[in-house]
Amino acid sequence: MNAPPQLKPVDPVIAELQLAIAAAGCAQVDPSSLPIHEARDQQNRYFGFVNRNPVATGPRLDVAMPMGSAEVAARIYQPTELLSNDWVIFVRGAGWWAGDLDSHDNICRMTAQAMGCAVAAVDYRRSPEHTFPTQREDVVHAIRWLSAHRQEYGLGAGRIILWGESAGASLCVLAAQRLEQEGADTLLSALVLFYGNLGGPRENLRKQSKWVWQQYLGALADSPPDEAVPLKAKVASFPPVWLGVGDADPLIEDSQAFSQRLREAGILHALHVYPGMPHGFTVFSNVSEVAGQALRDAVSFCQQQAS
Repeated sequence: MNAPPQLKPVDPVIAELQLAIAAAGCAQVDPSSLPIHEARDQQNRYFGFVNRNPVATGPRLDVAMPMGSAEVAARIYQPTELLSNDWVIFVRGAGWWAGDLDSHDNICRMTAQAMGCAVAAVDYRRSPEHTFPTQREDVVHAIRWLSAHRQEYGLGAGRIILWGESAGASLCVLAAQRLEQEGADTLLSALVLFYGNLGGPRENLRKQSKWVWQQYLGALADSPPDEAVPLKAKVASFPPVWLGVGDADPLIEDSQAFSQRLREAGILHALHVYPGMPHGFTVFSNVSEVAGQALRDAVSFCQQQAS
């Protein structure tokens, strides 16, 4: 990971959508160039745009999970038709600094419908107000709490599919490692990692990506511990892993390198590279055939691992 990866052009359908988003004043923002509250306001405009026309699902329920003096929020989505005994915990992207339970609403809806199972989205605490390992611990707590309360909230009797995007994919890897260390890795049937931010801070990252890692790691940024960097995770006992990334994504090398780690450890996994897909492409899964196929591929992999 020395020179930046050579990226392919963005798919024309996605490129046209990006132009429409920009024309509406809702383009994604570089958070390193604005005060954090202004960056979040602009990013929320983007989320609002891409979450228009939400896919119909079954009931939704917001829950609060006590965690010492704090609490972690989650939103549980039920599909219109229950097809699977397993269930999904969804961990959003947005660089650890943005997003909430509304920001990835439509992809959670699409996932619930495509999987035919409950999806629980976790609202972990954001950087820079909170730094590593807070976000990882929020996700681990959510896995344990939701598993313990699954009957109360209509979650499946099967195992958990830990599903994350970008920064959320990073947290999924770290949470899986923590569960393995605690002897609770049997809770998981699979990991789904879309365009994971997995390699930690390094010189060939874009300015924005370096800023994201700096805010997330805080005082640890100059010398990140191995436990904060997914590419340094001990993966020998991981469940099956599905990785999806686009060839127009600056973080493509992270998924490729993690796939190599899994291959060396003998872990069942699949890496799919999607033509023309940029970072964050799953929000377009209901309007882009390529993005939609990626969602179907992830679902098919999970179904093969079903308990």
